Amino acid sequence: MRQEDREDHPLPDRVVETVMDLGGGRRQWGTGYLIADRAVLTARHLVVDANGHPGRVVVHGMFSSEPLPATVVWTPASTTVDVALLELAAPSARLKNVRWGRIDGGRPREVSGVGFPSRQGRNPDGVRHSDHLWGWVTLQPRRNVLSVDVGGATRRPLDMRDGQEQVKRWQTSQWSGASGTALFCGPHLVGVLSRDADPDTYDGTRLHAVPVSAWWDDPEFVRQRRRLGLDAHCYPVSDPAADTSAAASPLTRTSAEEDLRLAIAQQIGAFTSGWHGVSEEADQALDVHCSAVDGEEYARNAQAIPITHDSIDAYYLALSPRRLVITGPSGSGKTILALRLMRRLLDVPGQPVPVYFNLAAWRVPSADIRRMTPDARPRALAKCFEGWLVDQLLENDLVVTRRDAQRLVEGRRILPVLDGMDQILPDRASAEPASRSQNFVLDDLVCALNSYRDIHGGSRGALVLATRARKDFESETCDIPLPEGSVVQVERLTWRQIQEHLESGRGPRDQKTNSPVDWGPVLGDIAAHGDQSVAARRLDTPWKLTLAEWAAASHHVTPAYLITPDTSDADVEEELLASFVPSVHGYHSVHTSGTSGKSPQQAMNWLTVLAQHLEQSRGTVHGVSLSGREVVLARIWPVAGTWRVRFAHLAVHTVPLMFFGLACVIAAVSGPGHAGDFFTGHWPAFTSATGTRLTWALCLSGGLLVAGAYFALRYWPWMPPTHWPLLAFAQRRTQGLRIRRGPRRIVSGVEIGSAIGLGVGMAVMLAFGWVLGIAVGAVVAALFGWFMEAKVGLDRTLSGNFAPEFFWALDMLGAVAFAGLGALVFPWLDYSWTTGLAFGGCFGFVLGFGFFLVPWLRYITAMTLARKELPWRLAAFLDWARKAGLMTISGVGFQFRHQELQEWIVRKRPPSPSA
Repeated sequence: MRQEDREDHPLPDRVVETVMDLGGGRRQWGTGYLIADRAVLTARHLVVDANGHPGRVVVHGMFSSEPLPATVVWTPASTTVDVALLELAAPSARLKNVRWGRIDGGRPREVSGVGFPSRQGRNPDGVRHSDHLWGWVTLQPRRNVLSVDVGGATRRPLDMRDGQEQVKRWQTSQWSGASGTALFCGPHLVGVLSRDADPDTYDGTRLHAVPVSAWWDDPEFVRQRRRLGLDAHCYPVSDPAADTSAAASPLTRTSAEEDLRLAIAQQIGAFTSGWHGVSEEADQALDVHCSAVDGEEYARNAQAIPITHDSIDAYYLALSPRRLVITGPSGSGKTILALRLMRRLLDVPGQPVPVYFNLAAWRVPSADIRRMTPDARPRALAKCFEGWLVDQLLENDLVVTRRDAQRLVEGRRILPVLDGMDQILPDRASAEPASRSQNFVLDDLVCALNSYRDIHGGSRGALVLATRARKDFESETCDIPLPEGSVVQVERLTWRQIQEHLESGRGPRDQKTNSPVDWGPVLGDIAAHGDQSVAARRLDTPWKLTLAEWAAASHHVTPAYLITPDTSDADVEEELLASFVPSVHGYHSVHTSGTSGKSPQQAMNWLTVLAQHLEQSRGTVHGVSLSGREVVLARIWPVAGTWRVRFAHLAVHTVPLMFFGLACVIAAVSGPGHAGDFFTGHWPAFTSATGTRLTWALCLSGGLLVAGAYFALRYWPWMPPTHWPLLAFAQRRTQGLRIRRGPRRIVSGVEIGSAIGLGVGMAVMLAFGWVLGIAVGAVVAALFGWFMEAKVGLDRTLSGNFAPEFFWALDMLGAVAFAGLGALVFPWLDYSWTTGLAFGGCFGFVLGFGFFLVPWLRYITAMTLARKELPWRLAAFLDWARKAGLMTISGVGFQFRHQELQEWIVRKRPPSPSA
C-alpha cells in the first residue's frame, strides 16, 4: 500500500517500544501502540513472566529515549489470546482514540503496521530503528487467528561455513521482536501481531496476529475500555471488492434484498432440518476435503487456504474473480458443501445473497440466438441466463415483483449457486441426435456462464457451480464442459475418516436393541488393510456410509456383509440402496407424524411413482421449464393422465356452474325462490324487464361455462397473480407456507367454508328462497370448512403457492369489484342498487374463490383419480418423507434429498401393479 493511499494510522509517533525487566539484567523487548492518550496495546507474552504474572514495564517512544512507566491493567484469561493493555502513569499527549475494526472473513485485506524487529539497530539514544510492515491479512475462523502474508522470501540460504552465531541469527525470523505491532486496515485497528507462522516453512513471510474479535467481548476488557474512555464500537471492515459492487449497485440493502436473504436462510434451514445423514449439517457431519484441480489464475490469493467445510467461505472470498466450480463423485457432499458456503456468506456484510438454482430447469435458448454471429452470441446468451435467473426467482416465490427480481439480478445482488448441470437434457425441438443436441445445450450454457459479467461489465461475474463432471467416475473420463473458475474436486473419504466416524457411534442406533451398531468386522478390515481394505473402497463417500449405517441399524444387512470379498461392489451398493427406504420407514413411521404408508413397500411404490413422473417431465413442457427434481403440487397432476384429469376437471367445473346458471334463469323468469312455479309452467307474465333479466342470466351462465371450460382444459392450470405489489403483504414464501398453527388454520377454514357455503346458498336461495338458502349454505359452510382444512389444508396451500391471507385478499378483491358492478347493473333490471351491491359482493367473493382455486381443484381431481398410485393427502406423505430424510423442501415444493436415490429408483424399481 502506497503512503499516499493510506489513512492516518499507523502513526510513527504512536509506536512505542515495550521493555519488561526479567531480573538479572535481562530484558524483554517488543512493540506497542498508543491507542489513546494513556493506553498502549501490545502482545501478552511481552509483559508477563513465565508464570503468567504481569512484569515491570516501561515504554519508549520512537522519537524519545525517556522511559514512561506503564502498568499492565488487562490480559485475557486464555493464554492463546496474545494481547495486553497497558496504562501509562501519565498521559503522553492529547490523542484521539483509535477506531477498532473487525474482519469477518473474505478475501485478503491490505494491512500495515510499524514495529521494532530485533534485526534493526539502535540510534545513539538507545531507541531501536523501526520497520514498516505491509502485507495481506486473512481471517482463519476456525482458529480465530489472522494470517498475515508479508511477501516473498527474504533470507539467504544457510551456508555450511556459517558459525553458531550466524546459524542462530538465520533461525530467527526477520520479524522477531515485532510482536505487539498494531495492524491497521485503513483507519481501523484489526489485530495485534503475535508470532511467526512456522518460520522454517514460510521463511519468515507468514505471521500470525490476534484479531480484535478474539478479545472484544472479554468482560474485564470491556470494563477497562470504559474506564479508559476507549472507542466503544467495533466496526466491520468490509471486503473492498464487495464494497465496490455494492456501491455501484442500484439496489443496495433494499427491502427486496432483505426479504430474499430471510427466504434463503429459511430455505437452507428447511433443507437441513429433520433427519440428518452422514453428509448433512449436523454435529455428526463428516468434513469433506477438496483439492484444486484447475483455474489457478482465480485462486492466486487462496492457495494457502484449505478447502473444507469450515474454510470454504474464506477460500471462495479469496478468489478473484469469485467463481467456484465444485466437482466430485456421486454422494460425495458437493451440494452440502455449497449449502455450507451459502449459509456462511449470508452472514458476511456487503456480500450478495446466495441463491440456489437447479440447472436441470435451464431454458434452452431460442434458435435465433444460435444463428447469431460469434461476436454477438455470447452477450445474448448472458442476457438469456440473466432472464432465466429472474424467472426462477419468481417461479420459486423468492421475490414478490418482477421489477425487484430484475434489479437484484442486474445489480448483481444475488450470487447464483448452481446445481444439476449434469442433469440437463437434450433440446427436444432440435433435429440433431440426442447426444449432439445435449452437447449444444451444455455448450450454450457454459458460454452463457462465461459471458456473465460483474456489474461493471469487466471481469466475469461471481457464481458457484456444483456438478458431477463425469457420468461414471469409475470408468469414464470427464465429458461435461465446465465454465471458467477455480475448479475444486471433493475427495473421497479416507479410511481414517471412515474409521473415526464408525468408532464414534454417532450414526443411527440398532432399531432392535437401541444400542450402537457393532462395526467390529468393518473396523477390523480397515485396521488391517487401511486404504486397500474392502470397507474403505465400498464406503468412500458420505452417501455410501449413510446407506450402510441405516442398513446395518435395521438388520437388512450385517456389517460383515459389507466386506464380503465374494460379493461385487456393485451388488453391495444395490443391496444398500434397496434397503434404504425400508430401513428409514421402519424407524420414522413410529417416530414422526404424517402419512408414511401402511408398509415400506407402499411408501416405496409412492416414491417410485413420484421419481418416474419427475424423470418423464424433465425439460420444457408446454412452455414451462421443469427441472425433474422438484415435486410441486400445482404441477403433479399429469401423473394421473393429462386428458383424463382435464376432462374430470371440466366436469367438476360444469356441474356446479350449470346448477348456478339454472338458478339464475329461474330467478329471472319466475322470481327468486319460485323454482316450483318454473318447473310446473306457472310463469308470470313475460315483460320487457323479464326479457332483460333473462338475457343477463343467460349471458352470465354462458360466460361462466365458457370460462370454466377454458380453465379446466388448458394444460397448465391458471395461477393467480402472485407478484402483484398490491398483494405483497399476503405473500408467504418457502417455510411460511407450511406453518399450520391454530389461528392460520381457522382463517383458512373460515375462508373455504364461507366461499363454498355462500356459493351453494346463493344458488339454493335463487331457486328455493331465502330460508332454505341460508340453512343449506350454513350446513355446507360448516362441513366443507372443517373437512377441507383438516384433511387437505396443507395440500391446498402448497398447490396454490399461497398462504390463507393471500386467498382472503383475492376473494375480497373479487367481492369489492363485483359489488360495485352489481350496484350499477341491478337498477337496470328493476332491482334496487342495494340488492345489486349485496348480490355482487357475494358473487364476487365466490368467483374469486373459485377461479383463484383452479390449481388446487386440478390437484384434488388428479389425486382422486390416482388413488391407486399415490395417497390422496400427498402433501402429508411428502411432509413425512421430509422428516424421515427422504425428501427435502425446495421452494414451494419438495425434492429427493439424495439425487442418487431418485436415479436408482427410476433405474431399478418400477412401480408394483398392486400399488
